[in-house]
Amino acid sequence: MIVGAGIMGVASALHLKRNNPGKQVLLIDRFGAPGQGNTGRSNAMFRNTFSSTDNQVLSNSTIDFYLHLQDELKADLGLQQIGYLWLMSDEQLSMSETFLGGMERNGIEIRRLSREELKHRIPGMVTDFDSNEEARLMALPSIEGGVFGPKCGRLDPDKLVRYYAHEFLRMGGLVAFNTNAERLLVGPPNRLGIDGEPFVWQDSRIEGIQASGAFNGTINADAVVLACGAWGNELLEPAGIDGHVSAKKRQLFSVSARGIKGLEELLHTKDFSPLRLLPMVILPKAGVHFKPVSEEDDFWIGCEDEVNRPFIHLPNHDLAGCAAEQEYYERSVNPILSAYFPKFRNAKVKAKWAGLYSYNTLDNLPFVFKQSNLIVVGGDSGSGIMKGDSLGRIVEAVYRDEGEASLYGDVHYKTSKIGITRRSVEREEWVI
Repeated sequence: MIVGAGIMGVASALHLKRNNPGKQVLLIDRFGAPGQGNTGRSNAMFRNTFSSTDNQVLSNSTIDFYLHLQDELKADLGLQQIGYLWLMSDEQLSMSETFLGGMERNGIEIRRLSREELKHRIPGMVTDFDSNEEARLMALPSIEGGVFGPKCGRLDPDKLVRYYAHEFLRMGGLVAFNTNAERLLVGPPNRLGIDGEPFVWQDSRIEGIQASGAFNGTINADAVVLACGAWGNELLEPAGIDGHVSAKKRQLFSVSARGIKGLEELLHTKDFSPLRLLPMVILPKAGVHFKPVSEEDDFWIGCEDEVNRPFIHLPNHDLAGCAAEQEYYERSVNPILSAYFPKFRNAKVKAKWAGLYSYNTLDNLPFVFKQSNLIVVGGDSGSGIMKGDSLGRIVEAVYRDEGEASLYGDVHYKTSKIGITRRSVEREEWVI
């Protein structure tokens, strides 16, 4: 049984059913369809440009699988390889050189761009602020250069999870939507019929879950996979298991380029990819970023704020209460964005929403660990979509107690590397 039908849950379900066709595999979720939690509220971007070799491997294999689905199997994922573009100050470029060199040695394609090249390619961009009092007040650094990752891009999260769910069902998988996992059921492998089991002198295992909603009652399972993201702690901690994650709210704001000449031109910046679209752009200050959504003539704008943004250890179930803040956009995000790209200054927000990042605060990499017959996958730190397929394959290998997972592209990866007890990864430093 898999609890949670976001990208990591549906990917785990598909690979478990595909490699264990004789097993009954059940996928449950509190929402009425897959990907309606934080996967559906994400920026739905993918990249292989990480400082950690482990993140490079996990993301690169996943991206290759998505490209295989769309280009060869003709599955519509809404995938666009528009690329990622980091705009950097001189200090940031210098500090990043070690990471960039590591990417290149590992075969990750990147392109360095000078300030002059960027000014030539990107219309309306301001690179320095000698006479801008407001920019000096915000201590905005000048843009001295950029780094472009061409294998990066965006996709449609709803189309992605529906592909996995459809294939899972086609193979005979079972689903129970609108079904909430209230608690894990803990018991001994061999019950004695004594009240209070399991006792400390008995072995214990997860027998299943107590469910409510469309299915109300006990669901027993030989093995349970928790892919609950930000909500994992509420099930794990009462059972005495550390979930190793905390959540933070992340917000997105949609601004229309339609009818605004400078923004329309920026949206269709032509010199980065065959799609003739601006890449995902990350500014040198505060993690402010924006991307083109060409089918809607929109830009989606966000900011990965850390200071003064609290961790949420036990989030509410109702994501509708996780609201985006108009004032946050107007007073914190837009002043930075419009300093570098003045055409955004008076552009109005037409839609806004928020979701939760599920952070592994130790090293910013995901984990898959097994305790008895319970497997936990999470801690993706906002990058579940870009590593989802690899994590699903690792979950399946861990279920079979295999020490190595076979990722897409004939990539072999030791499952213990992203476990807990024998974890062996490089901390991720290339964080947006």
